[in-house]
Amino acid sequence: MKYIDFHTHYHPSDDPGVDTVFLNEMDKFGIEKSMILGLPNHPRYTLMGMTGFNEKVYEFVSAHPDRLVMAAYIEPRNVMEAQTQIQNYYDKGVRFFKMWPGHGYSPDNPMIYPVWEKLNDLKATVIFHTGMLGVRPHLGEKVNRMAGMNAKFGQPVLLDHPARIFNDLTFVLAHTAYPWTLEALEMAYMFPNIYLDFSCGLGYEAYNLIDKLRPGRLIWERFLFGSDTAGAPGAAGRFVTRWTELMENPFFAPHAEDFFYNNAKKLLDRAGL
Repeated sequence: MKYIDFHTHYHPSDDPGVDTVFLNEMDKFGIEKSMILGLPNHPRYTLMGMTGFNEKVYEFVSAHPDRLVMAAYIEPRNVMEAQTQIQNYYDKGVRFFKMWPGHGYSPDNPMIYPVWEKLNDLKATVIFHTGMLGVRPHLGEKVNRMAGMNAKFGQPVLLDHPARIFNDLTFVLAHTAYPWTLEALEMAYMFPNIYLDFSCGLGYEAYNLIDKLRPGRLIWERFLFGSDTAGAPGAAGRFVTRWTELMENPFFAPHAEDFFYNNAKKLLDRAGL
């Protein structure tokens, strides 16, 4: 079985071996490519050692273009700046972008539609954090207030209007938007430009839900494997190992190769990557 990990992060540190660990982890578990998502440059992330900002991610990906793909983090509320940043990264070869509505904005807010227009013109793909958000009490009340987080903006139905009118823009709903997973499954069924990634532990909850309900409206060709890890020893491997076992379930087994590899490869091929 071959794998494309469609949802990872990069947390560089002073340790020069971090990059090697990330790539060795991929080699060990047969991961052909990894999608690395940029993060906001904000205390909520820096205090947890999560410093994978766009510049660092681009530097790492550029050093290993045969193995790594970048999704540049964009803040769409800075409408003009966001369009400029998108174009700058697009000119560098980036075709995927990351957004985090949970930081306080709705994807269907008309204010950010010029950003959707720009991405639509470029036929780009946007990966969203959808579903619930971590609370992180150890960061303190002030930092959490500063982050402006609100999980209600992670509901899949908020992409209904953008997905309808920006047909050349592809939306990936990360973490299957759990606990709104049924809503996310229906959005993927309705719109050919919506995909779901099953990254992090919430992906297992989505698996449990599908296995329990066996819904008929499933679009297997738009489901993506992801780990949500940062390349720490054994991290991605745990997801590869467990998901490989889960996909032996007779209901899921016919779709395993698409889930782990083919669906992601089609998105990468379409982007010229």
